[in-house]
Amino acid sequence: MRRIRNESIYYLHQLLATGAGRALLAFCFLYLLLVQFCKHAFDRDPTSAFFDPSKAYKHRYSWQRRQQADSFIDAANSSTAYDNQVRGSDLTMCLGMTTVKRTNEQYVHSAYGSLMEGLAVDERKQIYSTILIGHTNPEYHPIYHEPWLRLTNNILTYNTSDKKQMDLLLKWEQEEDYRRKAIYDYAYLLKSCVDSGAAWVAIVEDDIIAVAGWYPRTMLALNIIESMSKNTDWLYLRLFFTEQFLGWNSEFWPTYLLASVAIVLAVASLLLILRGLRFHTSISGWIVLTVCFVCTPACILLYFMAGRVSMIPMAPGVHEMSEFGCCGQGLIFSSDTAGRVRDKLEEKELGFVDMIIEEWANEEKLRRYAIVPSLLQHVGGHSSKGNDFSPAEPMSVAERIFNFGFELYRQDGDRVIHPAGTIEPRRSIPWR
Repeated sequence: MRRIRNESIYYLHQLLATGAGRALLAFCFLYLLLVQFCKHAFDRDPTSAFFDPSKAYKHRYSWQRRQQADSFIDAANSSTAYDNQVRGSDLTMCLGMTTVKRTNEQYVHSAYGSLMEGLAVDERKQIYSTILIGHTNPEYHPIYHEPWLRLTNNILTYNTSDKKQMDLLLKWEQEEDYRRKAIYDYAYLLKSCVDSGAAWVAIVEDDIIAVAGWYPRTMLALNIIESMSKNTDWLYLRLFFTEQFLGWNSEFWPTYLLASVAIVLAVASLLLILRGLRFHTSISGWIVLTVCFVCTPACILLYFMAGRVSMIPMAPGVHEMSEFGCCGQGLIFSSDTAGRVRDKLEEKELGFVDMIIEEWANEEKLRRYAIVPSLLQHVGGHSSKGNDFSPAEPMSVAERIFNFGFELYRQDGDRVIHPAGTIEPRRSIPWR
């Protein structure tokens, strides 16, 4: 044991006797400090090696916003004042939502309340809201007779006169064929919104929470997209996305490799130039080799480990997100496009709605946009499409559909602010 200790002290002494050795030890010390910093700074980034789910999935702003939404619904349930509101007289957007009875918890109250709470009177007049009760027997849903539903412009149910379709819907319900029924519900809701005459159609799920002030930011974003896409087709504006798929995607590994090699060559060139000018004695060949083949690759590795969302954050505004966008919690279409989406869905018998839409967009080369930061959060812990728990995972699939940036919103008096800066949309380069 003493021999090993003596040899360690000897090799350490030899290492410290060289400039390269001292530089390497200093770098290792600083590198360990950086790793500790990264553990705390990037623990909410799902694309980071330092991601900590126990901290990242905490609902901060969304719980605060949910309390505001629930208070709004409670007031609607105990008051008749809302009956006198003028709704849809200056119609601009149809806001559609399909809701089904959940096994454990109903999220629809908070979802609808967060979309309506805080709207100015003139903003509320522009929105035609419709809720589809997604059951052949609407009485099955516990909200069907709740007073707050009078806030909506349209409580949508299935057409009972179409016996063939009702029999098919009943069959899907009994067989728990959620995918076929979800396709039908989405197309049915799109048709209702298109028929409303609104210029824009927003389809949201019933387990979301909307940030306060979502509507004016959405309209501003739509105006920007319209001005940017005068000569190109685009499909939708995404109000929700999860950052989990915005990491260092393998499709771009040649780009990452070339950039890494270029950085190493640039560092090597700089050191050799300095060495040739006046630092020949202080910058030895060993120092050049150590910096280029140990220190620089280690820094590049730490950069990638920190996560793309943290290292290349998307600026607030409108971004093209034609790839890696997920999921279907909130999409806005123009009225014309909504009709085309409905037709496409009616052609399909099986699949997931969001995947069908994405496949069609890829085939037609339609651009897709997202607003950053996300204006919606997904709060559902249980999927309406069946059991999505896995024994190998501590969280359900539904719980992991999450926008981590949304929880960084905070209420400051009457304003909602975000650490990324201004949350008003602005022009931005496409997200790649």
